[in-house]
Amino acid sequence: MSPLLGAAAAGAGRRGEDPLLGALDHGLLVSVGWDPATKVLAPAREHLLLGYPVCRVVGCELEAWDPIGVRTGCQPRLRASGLDMDTFCAAGVRRRNRSRDRCCLVCRIPGFQRPVAANDLCLSCDGLRRRRGQTVAAHVGGDEHFQPARPRPSLGVCAVQACQRLAAHAGAGLCGAHDWSWRLAGRPDLAAFRHAAPPCQGDRSGRAVLAGLAENTALEVLYGVQASLAEGRRVMLPVVRGAVEHLRRRAAAGVADTVDASPTRAPVRWFLAFTADRVGLVRADVQTEQAKDVWDLRLWGAAGRLSFIGTGSAGHIGGRPSQPITQPWLKHAAKAWAAEALTTMTPGPVRAVISAVGLLSEHLARRDDAGSDPARLDHRDVQALLARLAHLQRAGRLSAAARARTLTHLARFLRDCREMGLTQPGAVLAGLGDDVVLRRAELPPPPHPENEPGRALPQTVMSQLLDPDNLALLEQMAGPTIRAAVELGAGVGRRTAELCALRLACLDHDEHTDAEGERRASPVLVHDMPKVGKLDCRLPIHDREAAIIRAQQQRITTAYPDTPPERLVLFPRPLTNPEGTRPITTSQLQRTMRAWIHALPHLDGPDRDAAGQPVPFPRDRITPYAFRHSFAQRHADAGAPVDTLKEFLGHDTIRMTLGHYRITAGRKRAAQDALGPLQIDARGRPVRPDLTGLADAEAPREQIGQVAVPFGVCTEPSNVNAHGHACPFRRHCTGCTYFRTDPSYTPELHAYLIHLLADKERLTAAVPELAEWARRDAIPTDEEIEAVRRLPRANDELLASLDDADHAAVEDAITTIRAHRARLDADFPAELAGLTRHPAPVFFPTIEQRTRAEADRG
Repeated sequence: MSPLLGAAAAGAGRRGEDPLLGALDHGLLVSVGWDPATKVLAPAREHLLLGYPVCRVVGCELEAWDPIGVRTGCQPRLRASGLDMDTFCAAGVRRRNRSRDRCCLVCRIPGFQRPVAANDLCLSCDGLRRRRGQTVAAHVGGDEHFQPARPRPSLGVCAVQACQRLAAHAGAGLCGAHDWSWRLAGRPDLAAFRHAAPPCQGDRSGRAVLAGLAENTALEVLYGVQASLAEGRRVMLPVVRGAVEHLRRRAAAGVADTVDASPTRAPVRWFLAFTADRVGLVRADVQTEQAKDVWDLRLWGAAGRLSFIGTGSAGHIGGRPSQPITQPWLKHAAKAWAAEALTTMTPGPVRAVISAVGLLSEHLARRDDAGSDPARLDHRDVQALLARLAHLQRAGRLSAAARARTLTHLARFLRDCREMGLTQPGAVLAGLGDDVVLRRAELPPPPHPENEPGRALPQTVMSQLLDPDNLALLEQMAGPTIRAAVELGAGVGRRTAELCALRLACLDHDEHTDAEGERRASPVLVHDMPKVGKLDCRLPIHDREAAIIRAQQQRITTAYPDTPPERLVLFPRPLTNPEGTRPITTSQLQRTMRAWIHALPHLDGPDRDAAGQPVPFPRDRITPYAFRHSFAQRHADAGAPVDTLKEFLGHDTIRMTLGHYRITAGRKRAAQDALGPLQIDARGRPVRPDLTGLADAEAPREQIGQVAVPFGVCTEPSNVNAHGHACPFRRHCTGCTYFRTDPSYTPELHAYLIHLLADKERLTAAVPELAEWARRDAIPTDEEIEAVRRLPRANDELLASLDDADHAAVEDAITTIRAHRARLDADFPAELAGLTRHPAPVFFPTIEQRTRAEADRG
């Protein structure tokens, strides 16, 4: 018995010799049917991944992979019998004389075992019986002429390494089946035949024999089976047998040597390729991987590969393909940087930096010395690179954003290499000049966010994507699970990885008291945010999303009834997932959604061409992550406070939240033009009813001539000059002729009216803490209440007087202005934005305050 394939204790002492031996789970393999003594893998037929179907014919008990449930050997008899399927299967099969099943009636005791050849006797016993002219019973029990037959010593096991049957012929040492095959083959060299012959046909069913393989090869095949089980892959015994036979015929020392020469039968080739890949991964380490030009990022716990020799054609700049790094010193520096960066960064940003280094390498290769010596470089090479990228941008071969990203990545790479000490004497960048850097002034500014359209999808596009017919197409292409994931992602705005990893029990309810005083339960989504280290986050959702989750939960519990619910995921992957515990991957969701988007018959955007026809929306902008930006834009347009939106999105800073939605300058200007004619004064009268829009010079002038106050703006000159801190009328805005408001402030005016009414009711009652004169001054007057009530009423009347097209335009303008106002509240304090309140009384002014007051009086 080989120590590599034997007991776990024997392997434990040699784990230092081969990492694969330490990775082999001996207990798992034995539990699924591996026998180290006979080197046979015989799993239970009921095993979830290794099991096999058995022929329906009673007594056959051989593998039957045909969809009808009857093995190939029984199908000719089924056709010849003329019986129906059930009758034929119930009739069963005749008893066979198979040596692997029975021993000779005489030679059957331990040490004296010989296989049956004919008449339930071995070859020797049956030949002697025939020569004596006895019956089988007389030969076994004796008669008046002869004593009972005596058992003969066993001939051992068949000499074929892949066979475990009893030998039937003393000369060749082969079982009956192999002896017959050897004779049919013309009696070739017996030693070679013993090594290469496959197991007998009758021995193949329900097992795979690894005998005859090299010790290392057998170990690799076993690890391939183990890795398949660990990843939830189905392992069919015919595939394992085909792979073992291929390896045995070629006398392979390892699986990787025979993948290219494997049979054209796809499952066998896939199994061999899978096994070679997983074995290579176990035997590799980070140090040896760094010497290669293409890295397997699984060693760093990521997916995919990182290439330092390029992936695209020469001259392709700014796209996905990258250029090879041809200078040895630069390639070594890039590898050193990448090895350190992969410990803290995801593969995407690392690939982007290496791609930028490839562009630098391609540029240096244009030098006379091909950039072979870093000591000969100076800042002129950097300036030449800047000029070349600028030329490519002007020529339309490189976008402004791609140019900015490339230079930013290069600046980071050069800076990090110096901080890592790679430019010190003896290091890979020794001699590189200190001026080989990208200075801050040389980096192009990134595009201003207000000039970019943003990644949020317009509402018209979202409505088309969530159309029932389009969703039905998605379900037809990818199934109900992917459809549920896309629908839920559009509504909850989670990160793609967070959406895919949702657990089955992700739906909960929060109880609260509504405005009528009744207890209600509102649905919430319970999920984790591993990117920011937050667990069990609770996001309020609508009933529509809750219904999607409940329907998906029902599908999953029905599909995996034997798995405990706490182990199930909401969106399980369709393959390599027998228990429903492995979620779909982000790449799978992205690929499926991309195929669906491109399969839609039409997808119109919000813009229209000169003929008034809708312009097709760019389909490459629609990704699962775009739903997150759409979620942020939708809530920002509804006036959600940015700090609340920050918590919804799970961001650490408000700056990150502000980058998830856009309000462009053109959109704000259009909103100003739409709301300008609807501006009213404190008495509810239109300020400029005949003005349809502001001229380009008047728009900034109007903004300079006003200051923001609660519920509107103030145009009083002294207060404007003091930025809202010098109101001469004690801030009674709703009764001031300088006050302006518009329909975008209607929600705040309604809230303020309710606040005034509540204050009046509360203060009208006896309040012992206030003197009578103070109480009279604090109670809102009927005139003030009526003035506030008049403003939202006037706004509603103005909106009602508009036709449908103008009304829709004004509603869109209100959404834009309110979202911009919420963003302004996050960017600037209330004092800087002009949203001032009554100043707090100062009883002991500071020297600074007294100096300022004296300067104001002077």
